[in-house]
Amino acid sequence: MGIIQRFWRHYCARHLRSYLLGFAFLAATTLLTVGIPVFVEWAVDAMEARAADEAIGWAIAILVAGLAIMVVRTLSRILFFNPGRVVEYQLKSDLFEHLTTMPRRYFDRMRPGEIISRGTNDASSVRALVGFGSLQIFNVVLTLIFTVGQMLISDALLTLLCILPLGVAAWILNLAIRRMFILIRRSQQQIATLSDRILETYNGVTVLNAFNAMPGATERFDRANEDLLASAMGLVTIQSWLLPIVTVVGSVCLVIVLYAGGTMVVDHGLSKGELAAFTIYIRNVAGALLGLGWMLNAVQRGWISLGRMYEVIDAETGRPPCDAPLPERAGAGYALRVRDLTFRHPEGDPSAPGGSQTAARPALEDVSFDIASGEVVGVFGLTGSGKSTLLDLVARVYDPPPGTIEVAGVPLESIDIRAWWGSLAYVPQDAFLFSQSLRDNIALAAPAGERDDERVAAAATDAALTDDLAALSHGLDTVVGERGITLSGGQRQRSALARAFYRRFEVLLLDDVLSAVDHATERRLIDAIYRRAAGATALVVSHRISVLRRAHRILVLDRGRLVASGTHEELLARGVEPYCRVHKLQQARDRDRAAATTPPLTEREPTVG
Repeated sequence: MGIIQRFWRHYCARHLRSYLLGFAFLAATTLLTVGIPVFVEWAVDAMEARAADEAIGWAIAILVAGLAIMVVRTLSRILFFNPGRVVEYQLKSDLFEHLTTMPRRYFDRMRPGEIISRGTNDASSVRALVGFGSLQIFNVVLTLIFTVGQMLISDALLTLLCILPLGVAAWILNLAIRRMFILIRRSQQQIATLSDRILETYNGVTVLNAFNAMPGATERFDRANEDLLASAMGLVTIQSWLLPIVTVVGSVCLVIVLYAGGTMVVDHGLSKGELAAFTIYIRNVAGALLGLGWMLNAVQRGWISLGRMYEVIDAETGRPPCDAPLPERAGAGYALRVRDLTFRHPEGDPSAPGGSQTAARPALEDVSFDIASGEVVGVFGLTGSGKSTLLDLVARVYDPPPGTIEVAGVPLESIDIRAWWGSLAYVPQDAFLFSQSLRDNIALAAPAGERDDERVAAAATDAALTDDLAALSHGLDTVVGERGITLSGGQRQRSALARAFYRRFEVLLLDDVLSAVDHATERRLIDAIYRRAAGATALVVSHRISVLRRAHRILVLDRGRLVASGTHEELLARGVEPYCRVHKLQQARDRDRAAATTPPLTEREPTVG
């Protein structure tokens, strides 16, 4: 009841006027529906008394009542159904807005298909609850009250005889409803699983085809689909039996009316008109019972879906209160201070070392360093050393432990998170592009209608996209497809880098953004990165020594620990491992590449002097 009260207060109460008017038209519909059998009774009695004019008058009244029912029933449906559409829209908006505030660890636990299912199928079920379900509740209740009441007024004994089989039907409905509740909950969970299978296959279709693994993916999809089919068939089976049962019960009641009522007519205890009216009453009650089954189905599905949506909307971010404004900057960019930073990925995080299980060791352990305002700091380490985790914590993709990271002397966890994000330009290792034009992807941070096309072009140039744009069909206006699928890995990385260059930032975070570019492009990008980083604080993660050697300082991470810090020359002079080993390997590789691209002496042009 707490959920219903909260749902009514936040979403439905504003539509109270629409519901009241809808209820009024629905009551008029029910009164007219109950009135028609009364008119039939009077018309039959008039014909029995050979009062032709009176019978014709009641026939016309029946026709007018039928036309009036069409009008008021339509109005009642509009007034009940329209709020359902509005509520669905508002509920989806609130769900989406809340999801944008959730930290990464929430999405590490929640499957994408589960989120999509709750935002689509469950939202539609809640709409049916608000619209069709609420209308049917009032419709069934009013129909039963008015119809059974009129039957009791006409003949209490005959009414009681008809109620007995109706009670049996109600008992069968109760059993069916309990089973339907279980199947509905199960089917909604299975829809989420099926959605997850579809997304997983769609995103990994290239890998599945390359490894000839599509049969296995198809088998997993078929299993999920068969489970959903079994639940759906169970629901259909129950629903398909309800209609015949209610029909049979209605027929039994009709037989009772004709037999018992016919006997009463013969004994002059009941008029022929009242008997005719009773047959219509029975049809109305049977229809109400059938409507009760559909109503309970909609209410059950909507009730379960509402609870599932509130599970997401009520999910806690787990963040401490963070409403402090951004601190004043002492110079260019923000000074950062990291003290005794130890962080372990949440259980089930696929990015954690060791896969989906909790890492045996922390991703970062007792890491401490300072970054001065405007300083460009490189971060080096082998795979699994904690480089990306460090950037995620500074960017608050994951929230760092309290007191471990400070921004200009203010604890990072206390700063308004959206204000902090507004001061950052963060390019993660996995470049993500939206299915929009390249121009829109680069100017992603620009409010609608405020995009600066000159800045977009400058950012694209600095990201070494000029030659690529010439090869694209519409240049910057080329739509890049879902996740930038129409671009190469290097083009996606440079497009994401251009997105960072477009922003005005105080802190620049780059996570191995040159891993998919060639040597010649790398040199151009390094110049652009260090030029753009001037006037800001920057953390540049890379496994390429050539990217880091121009940094003011380089942090060397090894298995989550900070093992050294210094300039490129200082690290080489001290023989810091694994930095020195990787430097020698990369130098040897560069020499081999240079030798492979240099023509033999006989093919070189002659030198002069």
